[in-house]
Amino acid sequence: MFRQAIQWASAAFGSRLRPLAIGQPVRRMANTTDDGQFKSWKPLAPTLRQRRMTSRKELHKGGPVRELTVAKRRTGGRNNTGRITCRHRGGGAKRRIRLVDFRRKEPGPQQVVRLEYDPGRSAHIALIKHMSTGKLSYILAPVGLKAGAVVQSYMSPESVAAETPADSAEVAEADSTEVPGAQEYTSEGLKRKTGTQQRATLDVGNCMPLKMVPIGSVVHNVGLHPFGRAQLARSAGAAAQVLFTAPTGLAQIKLASGEIRR
Repeated sequence: MFRQAIQWASAAFGSRLRPLAIGQPVRRMANTTDDGQFKSWKPLAPTLRQRRMTSRKELHKGGPVRELTVAKRRTGGRNNTGRITCRHRGGGAKRRIRLVDFRRKEPGPQQVVRLEYDPGRSAHIALIKHMSTGKLSYILAPVGLKAGAVVQSYMSPESVAAETPADSAEVAEADSTEVPGAQEYTSEGLKRKTGTQQRATLDVGNCMPLKMVPIGSVVHNVGLHPFGRAQLARSAGAAAQVLFTAPTGLAQIKLASGEIRR
């Protein structure tokens, strides 16, 4: 039957129809294009015409580091006594929460091993490895961070003086590529007990107090308390602009919503 169908089709369409050999793979046209920034679809349907998503071409294809994750426990619709209080819940795939370092207290240079996808947040995460101790940790991956880059944190007590007001926003990470990379900035308010002045390199992925960040810089992953965890501008595409800094530690930033926080 198949040979008869091929012969009939060849007679009907002439040489335009070329039968495939047995075992020859079928060539399928790609319905998506990925330029490294966005992934788009061919408009095979009206809903695909404007569909866009961020590119995942540079992300790690395997799973996360298990030591840096914890199991995500669910109730399955049960209460504290074990009885079902909400029906039709339960099952599903097992999930693990990635433990992201929002404090960045580890001093010294750290190398970016790879970029990974985090199902628990909209932003991508980066796996970094300390070049001296070999310790692994996860951080939020800003725009422009690539595998093999070296980042550093200046939030440790060895790098920053301990006298800081308790009402200032302190933690910030460089986010925008508009800021000149590999430039050193100093702050008059940051001095060790020996009197030596502090220096920090303002580059993508580095973490430092806001008093060391130049005015007008675009940052992300900003904290509200000195040496506390980051709380602002943590989602994908979110950023804040530094409007004012003081040697005492007071700072003002402008969020994407237009709100000014201090």
